[in-house]
Amino acid sequence: MSRETLLKHVAELVQTKLKPLVEDIDRKGLYPEAFLRELGGIGGFAAAGSEEEGGSALGLAVQIEVLREVGKACGATAFSAWCQAACAWYLHQTPNAEVKRRYLSDVLNGRVLAGTGMSNTVKHLAGIEKHQLQAERIEGGYRVNGILPWVSNLGDNHIWANTAQLGEEYVMFITGGCREGVSLIPCPEFCGLEGTRTFAIKFENVFVPNEDVIAQPEQFETYIKSIKAGFILLQIGIGAGIIDGCLAEIAASNAGSETNDFLDNGYDELNNRFQTALSRTIELADAAYRNEPELLETLRLREAAAWLCLDAAQSAALHTGAAGYLMSSPVQRRVREAMFVAIVTPAIKHLRKEISELEFIGEGEFSI
Repeated sequence: MSRETLLKHVAELVQTKLKPLVEDIDRKGLYPEAFLRELGGIGGFAAAGSEEEGGSALGLAVQIEVLREVGKACGATAFSAWCQAACAWYLHQTPNAEVKRRYLSDVLNGRVLAGTGMSNTVKHLAGIEKHQLQAERIEGGYRVNGILPWVSNLGDNHIWANTAQLGEEYVMFITGGCREGVSLIPCPEFCGLEGTRTFAIKFENVFVPNEDVIAQPEQFETYIKSIKAGFILLQIGIGAGIIDGCLAEIAASNAGSETNDFLDNGYDELNNRFQTALSRTIELADAAYRNEPELLETLRLREAAAWLCLDAAQSAALHTGAAGYLMSSPVQRRVREAMFVAIVTPAIKHLRKEISELEFIGEGEFSI
C-alpha cells in the first residue's frame, strides 16, 4: 500500500467512525476500541514495521502522518493511537527476536491493543523522579514489584511495555492486564483525555519470562538510545492533528470578520510555523528510522511543536470568541488537548532540562 492510499483510507475511517464519537470520548470518557482496531486493520499502525515483521515499511514519518489524521478529529484518540504506535516502535527496534515474534505483528495490525508505560522511565533517566518498578532476577526471567502511575491505552486484554530497575541496571519488557499479579487501578478524573483508558498499574510479584524481554540490562543503554527519538517524534503527530483542527476553526471564524485581523498568531503566521515544523519532523523521522537519530534536534523540535500547539489553540479560542466558549464548540476541547501535548512526558520543562544538558546556551537553537 502506498502512503497516499493509506492516508486516504485513514482519513475516511476518521470521518465515518471516529468523528461521530468525539463528544462522547471527550465528555463521557468513551474509549473508541472498535475504531482503534479498525485503524490497525487498514494498516494504521503498520508503517514502522518491516514487511517481514507484518508491517508496511512505509516508515516513521508516515506513522506520524497517520497520527496527525486521527488528531484532526480527536486529540485523545490520537494519543491512544500514539501509545499503540510507540509500542510497535519498541518491538520493531528490539534486538531480541523472540519478543518481536510473539507480539509485533499483532500490535502492528491492531489485533492486540497496546500501551507504553515509559513515562516514569524517561523521567527517571533524566534525573527527574525515582524509578517506580523494581525487579530481581529469578530462574527463567524476572520478578517485578511496584506501582506505575499514568499508563494509557490499557485493558484486561491489552499489553504494554515498561522497565524495571535492578540496582543500577534496567530491564525493559512486555506485560499485560491478564498477567498474574497485575492490577489496573482507576485514576482520578482528568479535565481532558478521559477516553484513553488511563490507569495506574500495580505489580505484585509479577513474573516476566526472558521471552518477553525487549532489552536485557546489558542491552538497555544502547537500546534506549535507539528508540528515544522515535518515541518523541511520534508525539508530534498528536500535536499536528490538534493544530490542523485549530487552523480550521481560525479559518472558519475569519470569514466576514475584520476584528480578527487585530489578533496575534493569525492563520498565516501559525501555518507558516506549522509547515516548517512538519518539514523538519519528516527529516528527523527519516533519520530515526535509519537508526541515525538526532536527539538534540528532536528535543528542540518537540518543544517548539508544543508551544505551537498551545499558540494555535489559544488563537483559535480568541478568534472564535464567545462561540468558542460553549461546551458544544470543539475549540474549548482543543485548548485542553493542546495543554496535554505540553505536559505529557516529555513535558516542556523536561525537554528544556534535557536540551540544556546537551547544548551550549544560545548555540544553534531551532524555533518555529
